[in-house]
Amino acid sequence: MDKKIKQPWDSDLKLYWKGKLRVNKLADDYVEQINKEVLREKVRKYDLEIFPTICFSRQIGVGALELAQKTAQKIGYRVIDREVIETISKATELSKTSIATFDERYPGQLREWLGRIFGDRAFDLDQYTRQLFVSAFFLAHMDKTIFVGRGLHLILPRNRVFVVLCIGSMNHRIENIIQSLKVSRQKAKKILTQADQEQKEFFKKVHGKESMPPQEFDLVINMDSNKDTAAADAIVTLFESRFPVE
Repeated sequence: MDKKIKQPWDSDLKLYWKGKLRVNKLADDYVEQINKEVLREKVRKYDLEIFPTICFSRQIGVGALELAQKTAQKIGYRVIDREVIETISKATELSKTSIATFDERYPGQLREWLGRIFGDRAFDLDQYTRQLFVSAFFLAHMDKTIFVGRGLHLILPRNRVFVVLCIGSMNHRIENIIQSLKVSRQKAKKILTQADQEQKEFFKKVHGKESMPPQEFDLVINMDSNKDTAAADAIVTLFESRFPVE
């Protein structure tokens, strides 16, 4: 049998979390806790060191990733989207396809049983949720980060996070999907209808949330008319007023 090659990130991740057993315990609690608001309140009270963080929550297809990238350029932050899957894959030694089965960005694939036919071993939604929790803290601790999607504002300490909700009309979202995926209008609408349902299912299963009340967010942006540099400027202004640059 070939000897497994140790990856450079392995030692960094293990070294950091060796002294962070609390985060691992919180991750276990998050999976097991039916009323996740109780756990979120516990996270707020703990002194878990992370950089001030921006989290984008959005309707699929509104163009939030592009806005996040414009915002990041203005404040020198990195943007984390698919990289979450990369991080979980490294930590679990599972294929990205297996992990993506549970990911909100993949319409049509949020099915627990699919995780058992992809990757190297059985992987279920509880394991995904736990690794998502740990990865969010690790990434937010290691560098200044903007997260896009997956409800990570519900995991990280709310007093260290600025949360932006991006919304848009169905017509605006359909046009974006047509352009990005090169599909027909009918196909784009079908994709978005399915994506909306599975995103709702994701938040219910992973975060115990039935809805996203606007008061949970620091800023709500209608992407139909606010997707240019001015929107990024507004985010930066409000973010830096909340977390002044040292």
